[in-house]
Amino acid sequence: MAVVTKNHEDMVGELEDTLVQEFRGLQSLIALAKEERALLSSRNADALMVLLGQKESLLDELGLIEERRRMVTQNVATILGMRLESSSLIELLTGMEGPSVDRLFRLSEGIATLVGQARDLNYGNQTLSRAGLDWIAATQEYLLSFYQPQPGYAPPGAVPTLERVAIWDLDHRV
Repeated sequence: MAVVTKNHEDMVGELEDTLVQEFRGLQSLIALAKEERALLSSRNADALMVLLGQKESLLDELGLIEERRRMVTQNVATILGMRLESSSLIELLTGMEGPSVDRLFRLSEGIATLVGQARDLNYGNQTLSRAGLDWIAATQEYLLSFYQPQPGYAPPGAVPTLERVAIWDLDHRV
């Protein structure tokens, strides 16, 4: 096990700061996902578009924070003389000892919990948006059914099809 000394504490502090930023970013993402659910339920498309822009920029920011976390994790592992198979934070923390390791473990667990919550909220929001799109498609199909041309009607020069007339007649007999 690698012991974190005072010299290494600066890099571990940078890792902790990065994890705190990721934790707060995920909290913001969850808040946006909850607001998105409310807007999907109320079918407020204009406000939803604004919110989705905010969510997209937050996701970009979280991607940058995650990349920074990977780099810092790799740097801490290199400084401590550890060789990681991947840039896994858990792999790094299991190979470390020191007072800051417990804080990092708790932050890591909190991040994992928030990721699960965000995933669940996004799956629910995706289901709501699909249901809304299905409703729109069904409504559009219903409204377009009022504007279908009469059976047998065709523009001049077009060959009329009997298939459509037969279906129309069958629909009226039922």
